[in-house]
Amino acid sequence: MNLSSCRVAPGHSHKGFALLELAIAMAIIGLLTVSVVGLYATVAKRQREVKTKKEMESIREAVLGYYQSYLLLPSPDPGYVVPIDDLDLPPAAQRDEIYTGKYYAYVSSNGGDTLKVDGQSIGNTALVLISSGSDLEFEENNTDLTDNEYTQEGTTAAFDDILIYISGRELASFTAWRREIEEEVAVLDQAAAILADNDDDGDGLVDEDPGGQCGVEDPSGNCDGVTNWGLVSGIESLVNAGLLWNADHLVDPWGTDYCWDSSNHRFYSAGPNRTDEGCGGDDICP
Repeated sequence: MNLSSCRVAPGHSHKGFALLELAIAMAIIGLLTVSVVGLYATVAKRQREVKTKKEMESIREAVLGYYQSYLLLPSPDPGYVVPIDDLDLPPAAQRDEIYTGKYYAYVSSNGGDTLKVDGQSIGNTALVLISSGSDLEFEENNTDLTDNEYTQEGTTAAFDDILIYISGRELASFTAWRREIEEEVAVLDQAAAILADNDDDGDGLVDEDPGGQCGVEDPSGNCDGVTNWGLVSGIESLVNAGLLWNADHLVDPWGTDYCWDSSNHRFYSAGPNRTDEGCGGDDICP
């Protein structure tokens, strides 16, 4: 007897078994393909959302910069479109390029109607910016841009709008330091005018002659009546003249010395970036 031999049972074949294996393998590959495609679609959608939010944040920062300069929110272009000319942004900033070029919705209020997000007031000086998401449709309260009520957190899984906003409270914080700068600059400008009017002898001190009499307490005196703005070179000149004694007036809210504009005879702040741009960029020039 040959114990090493074997027989294929009737009705079975090696060929049929190979086809079954192939079918199973194809099914597994199909399932893996569907899973990979689905995962890729999810990752791609998330990447689009991240990029869109980044673009929207850029618009938000431009709006804050505008408000910083004018204490006013720029109004939308017709159709609730981002006002690129006011914000000095490229035309692409008006459209959500990630989602087939649909316009962002831009809604602002300047001390008028109160805007609400998810039922909560964000103030009557506020901004709302909305992307319609991948379905290209504004949803829930975002479908009507005229009623001043908007949705950031949807109530259904299908909601995919992206909304960011600037509240009146946030803008008020900008107003607070803006007013602080204006008050301090007013003090500096007044001191600069006193120095320019009363130190024609250039000794770095404000002349002390009483009653307009020259040469009494300050030998050289302010006798020619000429305003000499060249005597003002910045904060240090005001300190040397004895016109500033409060150190709080020497620096802006970001710890930078106030800048002197010798052409227009005024002080200004270099702004949040702490770089003097000659009253350009983010410089704050009341």
